[in-house]
Amino acid sequence: MEVNPQELIAILQDKIALYEHLGITVAEISASRVRFKVSLEKNRNHKGTAFGGSLYASGVLAAYALALAGLKAHQIPTENIVIAKGEIQYLRPVDTDFEVVSEFRSAQEQEDFFKTLNATGRVRGMIRTQILGEGGSLKASLLGDFVVKL
Repeated sequence: MEVNPQELIAILQDKIALYEHLGITVAEISASRVRFKVSLEKNRNHKGTAFGGSLYASGVLAAYALALAGLKAHQIPTENIVIAKGEIQYLRPVDTDFEVVSEFRSAQEQEDFFKTLNATGRVRGMIRTQILGEGGSLKASLLGDFVVKL
């Protein structure tokens, strides 16, 4: 089933207070990929680069949106999504507006994630998020361990 991007954006705006403050524009949102464009100006630190906490928060939010889009696509009636653990690697300073791209590590992991949730009412799985600068250069990488319950 196709997901309605406007419905998902409305959920993010309504349920995640931080969303409005990060300067996010949703460029793509589907059950297989989420891509945000994020304003450096809204996330600038004292060095003129993106604040590490903002990079982490926008990465977690993109992964949350990916899980949410998958739930809607699979017609699973829950929004009970939390991050259990997140590990981020800051590779290079982010000194421009940036993109946040979130995907499951593989199509098989994505399929297993929702199949397990349907079968057991609970699932825990990994979602990969990349922070990209101008020209698609990798600036940071986040691996989030997410739990979803019915």
